[in-house]
Amino acid sequence: MKFNKLNTYTRMKRPTIKSFREVLHKTGGNITKAAAAFGVNRGTLYNWMKENEAFMQALKDERGALVDDCLVSARILALGIPERDDKGNFTGWLERPDGNMLRYLLSTLGKEEGFIESMDITTNGKEITLPRLSETDIEELKKINGIGNQE
Repeated sequence: MKFNKLNTYTRMKRPTIKSFREVLHKTGGNITKAAAAFGVNRGTLYNWMKENEAFMQALKDERGALVDDCLVSARILALGIPERDDKGNFTGWLERPDGNMLRYLLSTLGKEEGFIESMDITTNGKEITLPRLSETDIEELKKINGIGNQE
């Protein structure tokens, strides 16, 4: 919305999807900065996105690209930057690997490959009592598991 010469609100014309994408790219997907670039408030941008799926997709695309860029940086942090001589041999580190970032990437991106973090289960200080097995129950379990006297 903006004021016209009679000091009344007029609805700002929605930009083209191309210009919307360009502004989102320049502002890194920041809604407040994008709204300021168009001279509207954040609500207007959200209305544009609600009214036209292409505008919403533009925001998702820009934020997805930002995540991809962050993953590049996270990869560099996790693996470090090795220093090499003229023959390509490792001589040291320009930037040492960050074990915490490596652990984070493996636990989030490597779940399908089995890199998951274990979970500790606590009782919040409460005592847990387990029922005691009778001698008969113990003997039955031994038979099921093939333990004990075998003839």
